[in-house]
Amino acid sequence: MRRTPKRLGRERGRTNTSLRAERRATDRSLKERQTKVEHGGDETRLKIRKAADEAKMRSRAAADRKTSRRSPTGPRSSKLDAERRRVAKALGLERKRSDRDAARERRQSDAALAKERRRSLLTGMQLFERERDRTDRDLGQERNRTDSAIRRIEGRLSKAAEARKQAAEEVLRRDELLAIVSHDLRTPLNTIVLVAARLGQLPSSEKVPEVREIHARIETSVQRMKQMVEQLLDVQRISLGGLRLTTRSGDLREELRETVHALQPLFLSKGLSLEADLPNEPVVATYDRDRILQAFSNLLENAMKFTPEGGKIAVRMIAGDSRATVRVTDTGPGIPDDQQAKIFEAFSQLGPGRRGVGLGLAITKRIIDAHGGRVGVESRPGEGSTFFFSLPIERR
Repeated sequence: MRRTPKRLGRERGRTNTSLRAERRATDRSLKERQTKVEHGGDETRLKIRKAADEAKMRSRAAADRKTSRRSPTGPRSSKLDAERRRVAKALGLERKRSDRDAARERRQSDAALAKERRRSLLTGMQLFERERDRTDRDLGQERNRTDSAIRRIEGRLSKAAEARKQAAEEVLRRDELLAIVSHDLRTPLNTIVLVAARLGQLPSSEKVPEVREIHARIETSVQRMKQMVEQLLDVQRISLGGLRLTTRSGDLREELRETVHALQPLFLSKGLSLEADLPNEPVVATYDRDRILQAFSNLLENAMKFTPEGGKIAVRMIAGDSRATVRVTDTGPGIPDDQQAKIFEAFSQLGPGRRGVGLGLAITKRIIDAHGGRVGVESRPGEGSTFFFSLPIERR
């Protein structure tokens, strides 16, 4: 497809060369034809002039013979000779005048013929140039139509190639999704199977305390599986354009305060501190409560996964005139610059070990985008990370 314009350019070059050669041949043929016509006219005119001159000379010779006939001698003969000489002299003068008039007529005729030739040549060239202009215009229009057709074909080929590329990417994502699901769901399933088998093997005297522990482990595994399945369904809905928001006006501080309060025990159990710095005044916005809680929870859980024991996670909300920004800062290892651009892509994983499906941040970005907001990250290796999102709010 990329070589088509080059081939078209080479073909046009050959066409132009052929057209120029044809034009030169046409010019030569036209000139030769005009030269032959002119030569033919000259030869015909010369023949006519020659015939007229010969007829005049014959006429003059006949007149000379008549005047040169000898007359009888005597007194009348002298008078007749004098008359003949006078007549001959007058005839000579008349012949000279006739020759001058004929020469002048010929010159005028030649000038008029030359002028007519120039006019005819100019008219022919003008007609020829107009014909060439029409030919060039028609050729240009045809080339424009050809170019338009080629561009349309290239556009269709490009769209087809893009569609094939997207289809291949979808197949690759599907295969990747199947691989992730089969890998990540296997672990909680194995846990459930093992603890269930252990539950059946316990003697009656040991079942009460052990059952509680096994129940807790099963519940944890089930919740983990449920969360993975929900994330996969969310990604599927978003890819199909099915992320629907049920919005209402509310105070964003309440959603953040509720989420921090609910996750506080989990953070403490992992040896992490969780603090929140929220504005004193209400921050009113229009949003989908469940989706905003999901997005904020994803940021907190992401910080929890990558912050070592004894670390600190700080939540801060900054309210401006038209937007509110929520920042989640951790004391984890940080993120290299070359990985920050793809961290919000689906199935993106950081670090050598897998820590989930890799959908939390991608879903968070889609949710915030749907609310007209923006998601980002600020991080330097060894200095922790700050994930943030901003949402439009009502002016205070």
